[in-house]
Amino acid sequence: MAVFVFVHGAFHGGWCWDRVTPLLEARGHTVFAPDMPAHGADQMDAAGVTLADYVTRVGVVLSQAPSPVHLVGHSLGGITITQAGEDYPGLISKLVYLTAFIPGDNESRFDLDGGGAEGSLTGNYRIFSADKKTMVIADEGIKPTFYADCDEETVSWVKERLCPQATVIAQTKVRTSDARWGSIPRVYIECTEDRAIPISQQRACWERHPCAAVITMETSHSPFMSAPEMLADHLHRLAD
Repeated sequence: MAVFVFVHGAFHGGWCWDRVTPLLEARGHTVFAPDMPAHGADQMDAAGVTLADYVTRVGVVLSQAPSPVHLVGHSLGGITITQAGEDYPGLISKLVYLTAFIPGDNESRFDLDGGGAEGSLTGNYRIFSADKKTMVIADEGIKPTFYADCDEETVSWVKERLCPQATVIAQTKVRTSDARWGSIPRVYIECTEDRAIPISQQRACWERHPCAAVITMETSHSPFMSAPEMLADHLHRLAD
């Protein structure tokens, strides 16, 4: 059986994996779903958080895991797992990008599309703090951008848990090498109905950085909520 470490994306916390985690555990896998700094139950101030803080948090979890892990990053979490792959390659057996950004060396998330790809709704609903250090998504944008295929009860539950996002995470350039990050097998799970990271942008990521496998899900941005059984099935098969 495999060990999975889940890295959430912007605005979210480890809670977003709550529907997937028990499905994998029931099949004998071990799952960790940590909160990144200033997310979920973590009490850090989002205005002072850095990408290095995120990567360090992942490194702590990796070091505690019982074996090399399948490191899964969703959305902005793709930036985090890319840098973690460079910093901790010996602790990772596979990198799984779930409708996630894959930056190249010396690239940030904003370098990939200037902060708003064609067809993405995210830029329409960003609200920045006065100092521009954090941002949130306007309430009316949460469902169409992230949860278009989820029921209203799920969307309400999520809205209660979303938090401000440090803008510096998307502005920070990762540093990677073929010898370290590039040595780890990669898998991409694309979501065809995503309106946060449109399918064209997802495919541009895995075409620039070829993956050992590409899995297609006909869901919006958050299959861990809208299709947890299907996502768990895909992850389980990756563990074989």
